[in-house]
Amino acid sequence: MKTVRTSIFAAVVLAMISFAACKKGSNKSSVVPSGSAKLSFQMQATNANLASLPADSVSSISGLVWTAGSANIGRFAFEARRQGVSINVESNNLTNVDLFALTPLQTYITLDTGVYKEIEITAFLESTDTIPPLKVSGTFTNDSSKVVPIEFDLSGHATVQVEEKNIDINGTTDYTALLSMQLDKLTKGITADDLNKAKVTNGTIIISQSSNSALYWKMRSNIARCGWGEFREWRHDHN
Repeated sequence: MKTVRTSIFAAVVLAMISFAACKKGSNKSSVVPSGSAKLSFQMQATNANLASLPADSVSSISGLVWTAGSANIGRFAFEARRQGVSINVESNNLTNVDLFALTPLQTYITLDTGVYKEIEITAFLESTDTIPPLKVSGTFTNDSSKVVPIEFDLSGHATVQVEEKNIDINGTTDYTALLSMQLDKLTKGITADDLNKAKVTNGTIIISQSSNSALYWKMRSNIARCGWGEFREWRHDHN
């Protein structure tokens, strides 16, 4: 009787070990990548030169026009799943990017071949001793028809995150992930009346932690949700 019980116990233990081994291996890719491709990152403010603009890309504040901006990007982070495995890759930094440039600066990562799903791309805006993480400027025409310079200066750190569709890295095509900062969303919750009442310093509406702080914190809270993204394809034989 004791021998039978011992045999049953051993069989159960063996079955549990086999099940655990199978479960552990299910999260590993069994396909060896056949190549790789480059995924470049760019950040740019929304403007008329961008393709497939969302419907809300036009400023919602009458009289407000953003004309210049820069971002100090500490890094881009790419997160996705490939064949059930989580992929996390980070790029190098981009210093003092001109958001209104026709050809924005870019950095890149290299990805193995495969289909990437559940993609999230995050730009980390970070300050240095001399460069702010984000600065945008333009003009505002007030209720007296006077054109007043306006400037938003971000302090500290912030992130801009977008979710993207699946991409198939096949080794013959490179991709560019273009992150657009929709500046109309940056001012969500702010009205023309708010800007008419804003404090003017040396002839300029400065929105910062120490000037027009109520407007500053509204704009700061909008940064994470002002991104919009798209992938662009570039074949390796593209000239």
